[in-house]
Amino acid sequence: MPLEDISVKVVHAPPPAGTTPNVRALQSEIATHLEALLQRGETNTIDLRSLPLLPGEREALCAALGRGEISARFDALGEAEIYETGFPGVWWTTLRAESGEVVAELIDIALQPPLLASHPVDVADGLARLRQDLADDENPPETAREDA
Repeated sequence: MPLEDISVKVVHAPPPAGTTPNVRALQSEIATHLEALLQRGETNTIDLRSLPLLPGEREALCAALGRGEISARFDALGEAEIYETGFPGVWWTTLRAESGEVVAELIDIALQPPLLASHPVDVADGLARLRQDLADDENPPETAREDA
């Protein structure tokens, strides 16, 4: 059979993970936010659930950003998971209801995840308690002596 008698059909493969227009746009937005963080100390949050992502794009973005070394899980009216992506200063946050349903999925561009930062009111309360503990140690209550 001569070569020209063999039918050939060209099939275009889908673009590799991380290269869809939506994913590239999000990566570009994240890069812009990282510049603002470094230059002006600005933090930003991208709410992934508010975006019209196509099937597979969330996973493609997750793969493109990768995972870094830092992660945290805690309960806050449901489970929260935060991890630094492969790009320092870019944090992936997933919040779940008590039922396990994802209620928020965020990308935070910040030096530390906002949910892990202490609130100033809580810091003030902690300082007051610590000062009280120190004052109590300096003035221990009188203990009753037993006469033997």
